[in-house]
Amino acid sequence: AVVLVHGAGTQDGNVTIGPTRPFLEVARGLGAQGIAVLRYEKRTRARPQDFSGDFTVDDEVTDDAVAALALLASTPEIDARHLYVIGHSQGGMVAPRIASRSGKVAGVVLWSAPARSLLDLMPEQHRYIFNLDGQISPEEQAVLDRLDTQIAAARSDQPTDRATLPLGLPSHYWRSLEQVNPVADAKALSQPILVLHGGRDFQVIDTDWKLWSQALSGKATLHRYSQLNHLGIAGEG
Repeated sequence: AVVLVHGAGTQDGNVTIGPTRPFLEVARGLGAQGIAVLRYEKRTRARPQDFSGDFTVDDEVTDDAVAALALLASTPEIDARHLYVIGHSQGGMVAPRIASRSGKVAGVVLWSAPARSLLDLMPEQHRYIFNLDGQISPEEQAVLDRLDTQIAAARSDQPTDRATLPLGLPSHYWRSLEQVNPVADAKALSQPILVLHGGRDFQVIDTDWKLWSQALSGKATLHRYSQLNHLGIAGEG
């Protein structure tokens, strides 16, 4: 059985983004092979009232995934010896943390998972999108400058109003996320690891793929699919 763990944002159980529903596709594919899949609405979507004050990445992601694994382990129809975590994007970043906290996991899949801090990825993502037309306009540069200021504030020890921080999330959250070291967490696992990366992914780029490849060489199974984007969709360009 598998627990699917979402990426960043207020995701539903299918991870509906525009017309795409990647978690539904994965669930159907695995279900056809006789593998049970547990999907759930991310807490930020199901209970937004829980996030008006301070919270951590564990409150947002880790704890619910650990609870989902415990639920599967106690379900009579499920073989509790074969429980797996598939973490997508931010979910992949904390999947090793989920596995170590759970103690019930037989293996981990890191799908489009950052090997670095999200605060490192955000400026890259913005610059890529702004540069698609071949230049960065003064307005776009202003956005990048403001983002750099927000990131510096998120990484400082000074109390800062959440409205001035990246994505409007509190400094308590960013500090908790900065303390996650996904590569070290993955290297510390004894369970099998599968790393999946798309060559057309501009959100988690080949820099992260190379970091995973170097850190987990000989320890994990790694697959890079040149045609796939961040959501595992094939295309060109």
